[in-house]
Amino acid sequence: MKRLAVVLLAVSTFGAGAARAQPARPTVGVAFGGGSARGIAHIGVIQWFEEHHVPIDVAAGTSMGGLVGGAFASGMSAAELRTLIVGTDWDVMFGSSSFAFKNIRRKEDARSYPSRLEFGLKRGLVPPTALNDGQQVDFLLARIAAPYYALKQFDDLPTPFRAVAVDLRAGEKVVMDRGSLGTALRATMSLPGVFPPVERDGRVLVDGGALDNIPADVVRDMKASVVIAVDVGIPPTDSVDYSMLGLMGRTVDAMMQAATRASLKSADMTIAVDVKGFGSLDWRRADELIARGYQAAEARRDELVKYRVDDAAWQAWTSARASRRLTVVPIPKLLKLEGVQAGDAELVTRLLAAHLNAPVNIPLLERDLTRLSGIDRYQAVDWQIVDTPEGTGLLVRAQDKSYAPPFLMLGLNIENTTSETFRVQFAGRYLAYDTVGSGSELRIDAGIGADPNLSAALYKSLAGSALFARGSGRLSRQTFNFVQDDAVIAQYREEQAWMEGEIGSNPSRESEITGGFRLGHVADNVRAGDPGLPELSGREVTFRLRYTLDQQDSPIIPSRGLRIAAGISQTFDSPEAPGVERTNRDLTQMELGMSSFHSIGGRNRLFAVFAGGTSFDDSPLPTRQFTVGYPFILDAFGVGEERGDHYAVLTLGAMRRVGRLPDFLGGPVFVGAWLENGSVFDTHEKADVNSQLGLGIIGDTLVGPVLLGTSFGFDGGWRVTFGVGRVFR
Repeated sequence: MKRLAVVLLAVSTFGAGAARAQPARPTVGVAFGGGSARGIAHIGVIQWFEEHHVPIDVAAGTSMGGLVGGAFASGMSAAELRTLIVGTDWDVMFGSSSFAFKNIRRKEDARSYPSRLEFGLKRGLVPPTALNDGQQVDFLLARIAAPYYALKQFDDLPTPFRAVAVDLRAGEKVVMDRGSLGTALRATMSLPGVFPPVERDGRVLVDGGALDNIPADVVRDMKASVVIAVDVGIPPTDSVDYSMLGLMGRTVDAMMQAATRASLKSADMTIAVDVKGFGSLDWRRADELIARGYQAAEARRDELVKYRVDDAAWQAWTSARASRRLTVVPIPKLLKLEGVQAGDAELVTRLLAAHLNAPVNIPLLERDLTRLSGIDRYQAVDWQIVDTPEGTGLLVRAQDKSYAPPFLMLGLNIENTTSETFRVQFAGRYLAYDTVGSGSELRIDAGIGADPNLSAALYKSLAGSALFARGSGRLSRQTFNFVQDDAVIAQYREEQAWMEGEIGSNPSRESEITGGFRLGHVADNVRAGDPGLPELSGREVTFRLRYTLDQQDSPIIPSRGLRIAAGISQTFDSPEAPGVERTNRDLTQMELGMSSFHSIGGRNRLFAVFAGGTSFDDSPLPTRQFTVGYPFILDAFGVGEERGDHYAVLTLGAMRRVGRLPDFLGGPVFVGAWLENGSVFDTHEKADVNSQLGLGIIGDTLVGPVLLGTSFGFDGGWRVTFGVGRVFR
């Protein structure tokens, strides 16, 4: 018995010691590396971990790795991450145009100056801080971070997390582990030149990739016992681009690679995703990138399955993670504004009143905030829920642009009036805010080359309401071509100087109604050839009533939306010539232009364009007659070949996107075909319906839209059309 007791005691003691010596499950940490669009591949890696029951206990990320890692840390699964990425409209998020979110005045600016050549004048002539304002990215991150408004530190997330950025002031790496999750994610992916930097905690933060693109060292500092790095960076290449920009880019790449090698010394293993064939802007190839990430993890199966847990442990881990996930956004009781100018504060307060004391409707909130961001005076507008002594609040922050206002917009306009005759104009617009008090705007336009002009317009909202007053003036010289057999046979020139006062209203962010009187001086004279017209000079008085609605999402080739521009004018006084029957005196005219675009799938567009006008029973001089020959408006005719007292044109067409220029530098490239039917005429008896077929290619470039096309008239005429800049009316 004694021997048995000794044996049992020994076995018991050994067993207890063995149990105490049994190692606990290792803490697995993952470092998600930067790589712009290539970072979407991280989702595939996460998917593999989930399917094979490998927990990710802590995580850190840089750039796109910060976005994916931060979204995962907030509690999202691989399936939810995939839905987030695939469901994102990257044309809106990172593309060239924020046009859909602009108010009607800013849309007018974008249509008049569709190039990307915009500069600030706050501190001299300064280009924008970035090619994209990041507004839609801010909204995306706010949706992810909203439930974690009261987060004290990132260790309290479902998965403890760190985001890495670079402080431009101190020139050092910054590891963010507390504060606003949304601004942390925004900072880590603020690639210089692409997105503006983020000011946070007294620092100016940009993408952390320059100093720590794969933050394995950060994960090691989070006490992970196993550190797995995921590399989605620059594919290796032996070639060197010896151009100036190529060498600069390769130098930056080399510095990033050196920093990455140093960081990876902290990793126990690296999953290197094969991203060959993918560019940093391939946002729209999400499914392929996710598959590449999954394949890369599968290739390291033998090493990764060592960290697999059984079904019961996996269920316990996922349940614990889910219990820490927050999904509810509290009801805000009050509104707080930061950085919003006094003239805009009343508008924002009125717009957001409906969001107080009610569950937060994020899509509607973002829509209403676009009323503020659409003014274009702020770098970005974001929101978050905050706790205040008075209760839960909705905080709206507006960040001023460091380089503007005022703004300077530049444009190059080229169009051919015949197959061999071109009109070239360089134009610019100066735009300033609060010139005569809060809520005012000053525009000054100038154009040199064809049809030189100088104009100014001063806009002032009235008592913060939808009503406004506008005063404007213009000096201009316009040349009218008379075309026959695709050649200019005569030219008539008109010089104008006028002042105008208007009262108007904005029924919505996208619409405007104005009415006012114009008083000026006009002088007409023959410039070349014999157009058979008189030379005139004298006073002109006109009343104009106009309505504009612009619901489209691009000034070039919209994917959706309706645009209406309608106006009626009455000219009370205008110079006349003895013996000339035609006159602009007592002239009443009305004109209507409409266009509607619809998408079928992601690449195809169907559109309809209508343009028409009438002079009623009056007979104006050719300077006030209607002219066709513009894109989609009977463009087989040369501009000035056909004109009349009345016109009506209906165009139906289809376009297909066949490619795109790099994001931030350009947009989609479309090919299309359109059928035009219409007439321009003096009397109904002389109306002759013309049918024409147009074909062309249109690209959205840095200097604006570029159009190359040709149109054929069913009567045998044809014309080649080329345009740059403001080619669509």
